[in-house]
Amino acid sequence: MPSTLYGAAAEFLRTRYKGELTEDETSVTLGTTVSTVIQSNPDRLGLLILNLSTNTMYISITNGVSATDGIRLGANGGSLSLNVTDDGMIQTRTWYGISTGAASSVYVLELTRFIADRQIISEDASDL
Repeated sequence: MPSTLYGAAAEFLRTRYKGELTEDETSVTLGTTVSTVIQSNPDRLGLLILNLSTNTMYISITNGVSATDGIRLGANGGSLSLNVTDDGMIQTRTWYGISTGAASSVYVLELTRFIADRQIISEDASDL
C-alpha cells in the first residue's frame, strides 16, 4: 500500500516536483516466459527493481526481453535503480522481465508524485 512521505526530504521533493509523493512496494514473481514487472506510470520519479531469487533475471522496457536483449540482474540481489534526475523518463515506462528459473521473486519499490485537483478533507460525500 502506498505511504505518504514526511520530513525534510519529502518537503524538498514536494517543492521540487510540485506535488505529493508516495512510496509503493510490491513483489512480482517471474518465470521463464516474459511477464510485466511494473506497469507504466508517467508520474513515477524513482524505481528500484531487486532480484530476490537464486536465478538470473533480465529486464527491459520491451516485451522482447531475453538473455541477449535486456538488463541482467544477478541472482540474490542484482538490482536496477532509476530516478528522474539522472535517468530522465526511463523509470516511467512499463518494465518486463524473464528469469532463468521458475517462481523467481522480484522486489519493486517506486516513488511517485501525484497531484489532486482539489484536496479532499472529509470522506462525507456532501462535502465534495
